Amino acid sequence: MDLLNTLPKTLSYNLLQIASSPLGYKHTAKALALMSGANNHMYGKAPANAFPSGALNPMFGRTGTLHPMCGITPTNAMTINVYSLDNKLVRSFTSQIAAANWLNIPRITFQRYLSSGKVWNNQYIFRKSVIS
Repeated sequence: MDLLNTLPKTLSYNLLQIASSPLGYKHTAKALALMSGANNHMYGKAPANAFPSGALNPMFGRTGTLHPMCGITPTNAMTINVYSLDNKLVRSFTSQIAAANWLNIPRITFQRYLSSGKVWNNQYIFRKSVIS
């Protein structure tokens, strides 16, 4: 591949360093012209997920108690309780990530100890309770 890259540009092909990857590909001026302006299939169209900004947005100004999701508990919400070895509540968290951050451990490690019920670091036991 390095040998091919030493050839003059007029004699070499536009070969990719990694097969099936567009990384490093350089479009020709002709190809760029064919893809731009009125030739582009999205020319003059707004993206399907584009919402108007400012006062035209249907959610503009709806914060706090005016927000449609205010007061609604998600169906997957849970409280994480951290207990000491003598089964006394040490602290409660609203998410697994918050509990993992408090312990300075990776989230996946916390999740494994939570699901297995094993004692973490000879200090804590983790339990979850579903919020209804």
